[in-house]
Amino acid sequence: MKNFKTKIFAIILCICMCLSVLTGCSLWVKNSQVDNEKIALKIGDTVITKEELIEDYNRFYQQNSTYFMYYDEETIMDIFYNSVVTNKIVLLEAEKLVDDGTLVITDSDIQDIWDKVFDYVYSQIDSNEKSILSLDGVEEADYPARLQEEKDDSTEKAYKYEAYEFEPVTVKTAEGTSFNPDDFKIGDQITKLKQYILKYDASTTDEKDMQNIPAEELAIRNQAYSMFISDLQFNAKANKKDSASETVLKAEVERVYKLYFESMLYTKYQEYINSTSAGVADKYENQYSDAIIAEKYKKLLNASKESNSVESSYIELVTSTSTDTLLLYHNEDIGDLYFSVQHILVKFDDDTLDTLKATAGYDVTKDAIFRNYYEQVRASIATDDFVKTMQTSYRGEDGYTVKEDDGTGKMVDKKIAIGDADTAGTILGEYAAELDNRLTAFHATDEYAAMTEAQKTYAEQRIKTILFQEFSWKYSEDTGSLVGDKVSGVMGFGINNKANENGSLVKEFANGARALLAAADNGDGYDIGKNISAVVSDYGVHLMMLTGVYNKGEVVSTTKPGGTVKTDTELVSDLKNTYISNLTSQSLYEYVYDMIKSELVGDSGTYFTDHKNALVKSYKDADKIKYVNKMTNTELTNALSGK
Repeated sequence: MKNFKTKIFAIILCICMCLSVLTGCSLWVKNSQVDNEKIALKIGDTVITKEELIEDYNRFYQQNSTYFMYYDEETIMDIFYNSVVTNKIVLLEAEKLVDDGTLVITDSDIQDIWDKVFDYVYSQIDSNEKSILSLDGVEEADYPARLQEEKDDSTEKAYKYEAYEFEPVTVKTAEGTSFNPDDFKIGDQITKLKQYILKYDASTTDEKDMQNIPAEELAIRNQAYSMFISDLQFNAKANKKDSASETVLKAEVERVYKLYFESMLYTKYQEYINSTSAGVADKYENQYSDAIIAEKYKKLLNASKESNSVESSYIELVTSTSTDTLLLYHNEDIGDLYFSVQHILVKFDDDTLDTLKATAGYDVTKDAIFRNYYEQVRASIATDDFVKTMQTSYRGEDGYTVKEDDGTGKMVDKKIAIGDADTAGTILGEYAAELDNRLTAFHATDEYAAMTEAQKTYAEQRIKTILFQEFSWKYSEDTGSLVGDKVSGVMGFGINNKANENGSLVKEFANGARALLAAADNGDGYDIGKNISAVVSDYGVHLMMLTGVYNKGEVVSTTKPGGTVKTDTELVSDLKNTYISNLTSQSLYEYVYDMIKSELVGDSGTYFTDHKNALVKSYKDADKIKYVNKMTNTELTNALSGK
């Protein structure tokens, strides 16, 4: 367990080092210039000086010092030096790919770096200016608008419905004019930077061109700029370097530029290596072959529910509540029936909520008498007519709540009522009209004419359920389930057909869903997507549709009738023709593909990590890593504190 925790710690810290750019950049180093210029480490023909090592440790310490109390100094130093060596090797390998044209650094890349450099310096001077104003007794609310944080009073968030698109792993080729690294033009950039920071120009409001700073504010702005330069000069003098104002500014700009450049180069290299996991140019094993996808699917089928090794896979592959799990593709021989529903939540308005909250039993969960009384009051309020007239805001094509003028110039949420299926301008009316359009168009296709009756039924079910999912993204006020749970936003909520096995779902929702399931039972199967029912809970009204019914067991069997094992080709063909649910165009094949891709090249993917480890090993085996003046934890810490 200790080794495992240390490994996790190392990974976290290494990631921080890889992605860190400017944490702790106000570097305080007090050693002799001669000592700082000594070589600390050699990697191939590249040298890392003590000063560079101290700067790396500064960022490492700023990000990770809170973890230090749990590990001894030797472990911390091992992780630090490993991260320094690994990052440098990655950059060296990336430079080779730039030299041979495999990786392209574009003018756009460089412009993006300069924008970040300018923004960084600008933010430092902003901070100084705020300090000056604060010392002068100026309240934050009275700061110039350009110094105030942008306040977002809106609670809106885009929940735009987007159909699934299959994205295979490919090499990303750079576009644009290649950048000439020898044409640095640092002098021109510093001139632009000073204009960006200080110049008053009433003719422009282009932030990236020239700052429009009122003339009366320039004195304090210049004072803040002088403080920035003074800090740089102080550090330069402490390290016995040229402290002329132009020199220290140039050195700081070059330092920050280098950090952003290396971060960009590191990211480009990582993206390239991850793209090669698809087997580009036969340089690497194809990690996404049909054989590998078939094997992954078989492992998921045969995994134990209790196995921690596949727990994350289950969370991704199935939908669940906090206490009840829907194992759609688990071949465990249990006869429970599970089904899924998608819903649109229309919340009670404020007046109705006030009435309900004033009702005895509203907050009582254990006293049945009070609770029953409350439920009767709620049911009496939520009559059919009441439900039909309830209104909800809705989101437009951009995914944000639609606004309209209330007649006074104030923009308010535009509302729409639930209504009836034959009532235009309501949720149900709009759904019915759009469904009729889609079915009419589908029925006119050659594809439809060539289908069997069973295929037609299934296709129509998909049209209904996918449309209802689109409406849930457009109208539902349960926005948390749309984005907070990966699968419930796509498939709906999974429910057991057993009474009172509700998991974390509210009782009314679960029972209403079971009633919908029972109503859809036609004796030979279930009419998926046929009906929309309204269920009232404490949250409001749920418009609910049955979107899938699942028996535990294999959705795609690994064997043929009679017990013959399917070949990988046959199994993959079945996976490609099986949708993960009625609510998505994603096939089971695509889902397993994406799962493998995520495990390899996602946020916690192993492919690039394995590649880096192999690189470091190759450098070690070739004796290309040499510690010349290896600094201890004490020496590095003392250097930061100026001792």
